[in-house]
Amino acid sequence: MKQSDSFDLEAVFEVARAAPPQMPAALLARIEADAQAQQRPAPIWRRLLDAIGGPAGLGGLVTATVAGFWLGVAPPADTLDPLVLIGATEQATDDDFADLSGFGWYSEEG
Repeated sequence: MKQSDSFDLEAVFEVARAAPPQMPAALLARIEADAQAQQRPAPIWRRLLDAIGGPAGLGGLVTATVAGFWLGVAPPADTLDPLVLIGATEQATDDDFADLSGFGWYSEEG
């Protein structure tokens, strides 16, 4: 390498430091507007939806609610009442529900 082929990198850096590039005012205004938009609080429904896991979490909760409601309204015939297991009540039989028809209540009233 000859002496004339050498490149003074520090001199190039000095020239660049003397005149730093400026950001256009329009770009700076757009960046500031985007930052302001991100700082606004989200609506309450969006925060609640995010808290439960988004649309997938909401779908799971709806499915579990419907299944729980269905099992509460029409439980399978073979299920045992949890209160019977701990001795709080006795096992109900079909004879226990025979007198609960609407006609029976109406006729007993008078």
